[in-house]
Amino acid sequence: MLTHDAPSLALNFMRTAQNYIEPEVYARQYPDFQYRELVPVDNSAPDWTTRVDFFSMGDDVGEAREFSPDADDVPFVDFQLDKGDSRVYMAAIGYRYNLQELEHARYYGIRLETDRADAARRRYELYVDQTAFVGRPKLNLQGLATSASVAALTAAAGAGGSSLWENKTPDEIVKDCNRILSAVFLGSNGIEQADTLLLPQALYELIATKRLNDLQTTTILEHIQRVNVYTSRTNRPLTIRAVFGLETAGAGATRRIIAYRRDPSVLKMHVPMPLRWLEVERRLLKYEIPGIFRLGGVEIRRPSAMRYLDGV
Repeated sequence: MLTHDAPSLALNFMRTAQNYIEPEVYARQYPDFQYRELVPVDNSAPDWTTRVDFFSMGDDVGEAREFSPDADDVPFVDFQLDKGDSRVYMAAIGYRYNLQELEHARYYGIRLETDRADAARRRYELYVDQTAFVGRPKLNLQGLATSASVAALTAAAGAGGSSLWENKTPDEIVKDCNRILSAVFLGSNGIEQADTLLLPQALYELIATKRLNDLQTTTILEHIQRVNVYTSRTNRPLTIRAVFGLETAGAGATRRIIAYRRDPSVLKMHVPMPLRWLEVERRLLKYEIPGIFRLGGVEIRRPSAMRYLDGV
């Protein structure tokens, strides 16, 4: 029976329900969102900071040389520092129930499902994932694929006259991959080596399914992982992933490939406040649980450890 105390009882019931809904949702993993693996995330800044300052470092300058015990002319290393900053913005997502749902669950002793909280958490993860890779143009936040500080190469045309991978031979595709990897190594005078290659979804699907020729079962992707210059130099595997947002990220809205060294010293994304649920609020016959979070864009600390390749 609905009593005059029903709204208050429902509010108390919802507050109790939060104690098991939110920990369960926080504990879940969301492997379909790749930013945690591909973009180092930094949560060290204070929750309510509005700006994170950083320094973008150019190539090292200076060389070691012979030194006498009586000398005082020690050679020192140096590098160019460009100061930058990343604004931090707040965003929100939440979930809610109505009085009827809560009273029904309370009266019959039904445990509330976590579906709505889980859906809200997934929307948070999606927002951060998209910000990490393509930024937020209206907030002037740059992403991994859209940084103005990263040098961009243009894909060369193959023997058939096209730069698109659909029209290139396996050898020409491998050459494009090695070209962007070598650009990082040579452009930094051998200091940096890109260990990660990010591709548009369509291109990843192409090389993952297309064989080298009709007589072999080896795919182009498997071949690239064996003969790329990074693996040849280091004997370590090259990470190759497909991400969304690269289909039109290149110059002239063309497809873009990214090569970079996946390390916090090269790039990081500041998320001072991961998703935080607030206390339940009653609004007429609805009971709302707002969630807030604060984040900035991707900070490129060593542009020399990254390259783009457009027009593929």
